[in-house]
Amino acid sequence: MKLTLKNIRRSPYQALAAIMVTSLTLFIISMFIFISMASQVVLNHFETKPQIIAYLKDDHTQEQANQLINVITAKTNVQDALYISKDQALEIYKQSVGNDPLLLGSVTELGLVTAEILPASIEVTAKTPKDFDSIVEVLSASELVSITPQGQKEIDFPKDIIGELTRWTQAIRTAGIVLISALSLTSILTIMIIISLKISSRRMEIGTLKLLGAKQLFVLKPYVQESIIYGLFGAVIGWLFSYIALLYSTPFLSQRLGGIITFPIPFLIVLIPLGLLIIFSLILSLISSFWAVLRFLKR
Repeated sequence: MKLTLKNIRRSPYQALAAIMVTSLTLFIISMFIFISMASQVVLNHFETKPQIIAYLKDDHTQEQANQLINVITAKTNVQDALYISKDQALEIYKQSVGNDPLLLGSVTELGLVTAEILPASIEVTAKTPKDFDSIVEVLSASELVSITPQGQKEIDFPKDIIGELTRWTQAIRTAGIVLISALSLTSILTIMIIISLKISSRRMEIGTLKLLGAKQLFVLKPYVQESIIYGLFGAVIGWLFSYIALLYSTPFLSQRLGGIITFPIPFLIVLIPLGLLIIFSLILSLISSFWAVLRFLKR
């Protein structure tokens, strides 16, 4: 280890270049991990909400609603289907508007909002957005579902929102994988070139050690350790900058995602990317150093 640190002090600019390139790579990877985790939480939040709401006619019975739920469950791929009565709809409405007297109707000419003016409904949660069409088809065929003045079945479902979130999540993952692959290759090549240059510059010293009976592992181990040090420093620095970026963006994100993601994010969750970065940096370092060592051994 003393020899490894000595080699780093001999060429500080090369070491700085290796650490900077590795830090940039691992910073991008850390941000990608944070973004991927957040996008998955947001997608799961919307996917687990009742995605399809069919409003029922006033003259229906609960037995008819239960029969419709059984038909939906039997014919489609649903995660959950729930009947919401008029009284339950009123409670949900009150919870959503709070104590606002205007929204509750107590200061309007229409009088108080009562259960009689709210429709009963069936709320269906699909397992995947691909199941929306089949569920809506079954609901549209039912005589129990009310009809709008335009002659359409009164069914609400945010198909475009879920589909758009799914496409964005997939696009982020694809772009992240491509960017990470390119930066990882750049880091491997940079560290490999630096280690190769150091080995070549000490060819006479290495030759002397081998003449004195030193084994190849003993001779080349300091360069492998040097590569690992670059990787570990890069992992810590990259994670630290991503964590600072996360802290600075927390006020902005909490205003928009506060109801979906808990802010501030628990520190134990933030440590997950650090562990992944350390593992990934060790892999990069070992690949880089062994590649450089193999090139030297072949010569």
